Amino acid sequence: MMKQTGASEYKAVLMARREEILGSSRHREDIWIVQSHDLIDTIQLASDREFAIRTLERESKSLMQVNSALKRIDHGEFGICLECEEPISDKRLTAVPWAAYCLHCQELHDTHETADDHELQLVG
Repeated sequence: MMKQTGASEYKAVLMARREEILGSSRHREDIWIVQSHDLIDTIQLASDREFAIRTLERESKSLMQVNSALKRIDHGEFGICLECEEPISDKRLTAVPWAAYCLHCQELHDTHETADDHELQLVG
């Protein structure tokens, strides 16, 4: 369990990050489907829409991670790896305050996630 002073500092950083993400959610308008009679405009609009969708997905994932970290602070579970239940290093939390896993478990999680994504691509 993390000391209260450390947790409150991370909480301030996480809340600022949450506000930053919520403030940048202006990309929603960019996913509207707009028709154009010009083929190049249509292609550009589709490309812009795809970029906006990826940005929203990334922001949504980040927001979920930040909110989860804030809940872990409230429950006194912040700084503990969700997988192995060992403390997450201060160095890692300073770099990624919403980290839910220690570096070792994160690498395993990322490897597993990449394999799942690859498998979905092969099936799809």
